[in-house]
Amino acid sequence: MSDTGVMRRCPRCKINLIDDAIVCPLCHGVVESDEDRNMEEASVSVTYPDVSSSIKILRLVIRIVIFAAIVTELTVLIVNYFTFTGVYWSLIVGAGLLYGCVTLLYSVKKRRSMQRIVQAQLYFSLILVVVIDYLLGFKGWSLSYAFPIALAGVDIAMVVLMIVKIDGWQRFIMTEIVVFIISVVLVILNFCGLIHGLIFTFIATVFTGVVLLGTIMFGQKMISNEIKRRFMI
Repeated sequence: MSDTGVMRRCPRCKINLIDDAIVCPLCHGVVESDEDRNMEEASVSVTYPDVSSSIKILRLVIRIVIFAAIVTELTVLIVNYFTFTGVYWSLIVGAGLLYGCVTLLYSVKKRRSMQRIVQAQLYFSLILVVVIDYLLGFKGWSLSYAFPIALAGVDIAMVVLMIVKIDGWQRFIMTEIVVFIISVVLVILNFCGLIHGLIFTFIATVFTGVVLLGTIMFGQKMISNEIKRRFMI
């Protein structure tokens, strides 16, 4: 509370301010004094910072990720059906998506860094599908289909996290660069005839490239500073 003993309140955000600020730290609107409000009413009001908004955002992110996982699994089931080569790799991808959702829920509960979760899930899933493909006789589905779908899925997750402002934009830039490079390598392997599924790889490359370009353009100074810091430029 301010030195004068007056509790200030933002009529728009419905929060109480405990200092002498004359503008709301959230909406930057003018705050008002409310000397008539009793202490009981003030104690049940939301005081800055409003942690409930962060919880709502995290819940929204979880729902979006789970929805995207369901849509992705339905997509790979369809692809697996029309390109069946004797391996039900869509079920393996589904198991990986289930694992990702479970670890996401656990990580959010433990308040782990979201960008590190994305990185760990990406690298683990790519290695896992290649190992499983190899153990099943290596028919190439891991590189042709699972990789492009995983790369596009990771970029979608990062876009959602940036939109809802979970961690700074600059924290995702290195993962985006790695994802784009892997996509380009897959395109090259397709043109060399080493793997198939060019359409999925091409879509993943275009999408990851657009996301990377958009992040650099809209991130501006903080992105350039992060790149300089990472590469010691």
